[in-house]
Amino acid sequence: MPEFGTIEFDKSEEARSRRAKLFLVATGTLSTAHLPFWLNWLSSNRPHYEVAIGLTDSARKFVSAPALAAITGSPVVGNTWDTADAMQPVHTRIAADYDGLLVFPASVAFTSSLAAASGASPFHLAALGTAAPVVLAPTFPPGVAANPLVADVFRRLGSVPNYHVVEPRKGTSRSTGAKTDVTAPLWDVIAAFEAAGRTPAPDDAPAPDDAPAPDDAPAPDDAPAPAADTTVTVPVSVSA
Repeated sequence: MPEFGTIEFDKSEEARSRRAKLFLVATGTLSTAHLPFWLNWLSSNRPHYEVAIGLTDSARKFVSAPALAAITGSPVVGNTWDTADAMQPVHTRIAADYDGLLVFPASVAFTSSLAAASGASPFHLAALGTAAPVVLAPTFPPGVAANPLVADVFRRLGSVPNYHVVEPRKGTSRSTGAKTDVTAPLWDVIAAFEAAGRTPAPDDAPAPDDAPAPDDAPAPDDAPAPAADTTVTVPVSVSA
């Protein structure tokens, strides 16, 4: 059985004020059918989060793309190489434009391909290329999590510095009635993302790049010029 970790979801008012741009990939599992419920929950608990949804081909069998677009206010992205703008491929946009990539739910097929560094789809390439946190919420059919091959997949994923695997919950298989490991609630996934990197509150906007530092403020127009032999000390930047 793979080893995972869980982090408590922050319910504070400060947490509710956080902002982030997330790209959420849903794969082809029965848990994907609950995605509209979870997105409504997210909009209530993180109202300043912007979320774009990516659906694999198999995920489209379990959930409606128009419904997800209506909930998020953003077009659903397909896992395809064919785009309207060939100069902006899907994978490079996702890797560059978002603060985090969530795979919720994450099927065995998707996670196995990712652990093998497969570039077979834009969503896989985006997860391989981004420096932002990648949070995976796996779901397993009965008996699959105990297979040593699957355990090795998640050991490899867990070794990637910006990858975070969320512990599944115990549930019941709809097809067999057997106990199995099902997708964790979205609050566990959001907690893992926020723990991976502090998300700014609305009032935490960074200063403009061209704003002068306090010590670099320009002198008034009538300030006297320095004497010819004045020594100017230039501050040296020190890396943290």
